[in-house]
Amino acid sequence: MTLFVLALGAALGAVLRAAILDLKIFRRFAIPYGTITVNIAGSFLMGLCVPVLQSSGVLYTGIIFGFLGGFTTYSTFSLDQLSLLGEKRYRELLRYSFITIFFSMVALAAGLITGVSLS
Repeated sequence: MTLFVLALGAALGAVLRAAILDLKIFRRFAIPYGTITVNIAGSFLMGLCVPVLQSSGVLYTGIIFGFLGGFTTYSTFSLDQLSLLGEKRYRELLRYSFITIFFSMVALAAGLITGVSLS
């Protein structure tokens, strides 16, 4: 049962990520704001869900490791960085890396603070 819930969550997260990354609004920017958006949102949701769902067993696994694991994307972030580096777009690379890492940590912390206050 746990593996099924994990797989279902991962599939739903990946589909939502693909839908967000496909939005036209993100296509006009020099850096991949779609990936930034899903990683920051996923970090906030991770922080929010961890304290709230800690004792939920299968639900915790399905949401934290499944849905949020499928929704967020470190591999796309890394590929984007490598592409920017290969294109010698150093400013965009630094901006993209900083925004993603810094604001993902801030979002995670904000989610944890919110989640702890809710639980």
